[in-house]
Amino acid sequence: MTAGPTHEPIDAVRYLANRSSGRLGEAIAEAAVGQGFETTLLLGPIPREPAPRWRRCPRFERCEDLRRLLASEWPRHDCLIMAAAVADFRPRQVQAGKLRRDGGVASIELESTPDLLAESASARTARQFVVGFALEPRERLEASARTKLSRKGIDAIVANPLETMDSTCIDGFLLLADGRRRDPPRSGEIDKGEFARWLMETLTPLLEVRATG
Repeated sequence: MTAGPTHEPIDAVRYLANRSSGRLGEAIAEAAVGQGFETTLLLGPIPREPAPRWRRCPRFERCEDLRRLLASEWPRHDCLIMAAAVADFRPRQVQAGKLRRDGGVASIELESTPDLLAESASARTARQFVVGFALEPRERLEASARTKLSRKGIDAIVANPLETMDSTCIDGFLLLADGRRRDPPRSGEIDKGEFARWLMETLTPLLEVRATG
């Protein structure tokens, strides 16, 4: 389970980030434990301490930190739920010290970050299951999520509208690689903890089938 944003440094004091709170990822990890799964939570730089119930909760800051953690942790697990909001871009060069404001216009050259979801999917074995997330405007949510599901080569994807980012609620659904769509039993926005429990209840039989071949 991965959760939270990444912080991509600009200089010694500034970074590029997003508004991911990590709440949904933590909730899904908690639901997985409730389902009896031995769960590892890879958690990004959120402004609160993770709950003490996590025996294994490695932390990351940058995309590269998470990449290294996935390289060591993913081969030992049966399922990857990639809820972390990894930055799509990072500064091409990190400035030493602190950039000064001299009254002019500053520019930062950006480069794409590695596609950790696609990398993890391509490295999986036949028994491993990968779940991604799509955060998109509501009007193109399902179409964009289905495209991402196919492009990344993953097994399932949670589609989530933009306005629920950094919220305590979510209005999402699950798409499977075989074309099926699964929706929570209650429509509209629901608490992230409730959604997480529904998601794990939905995924568990799929994971059991995959694990038995």
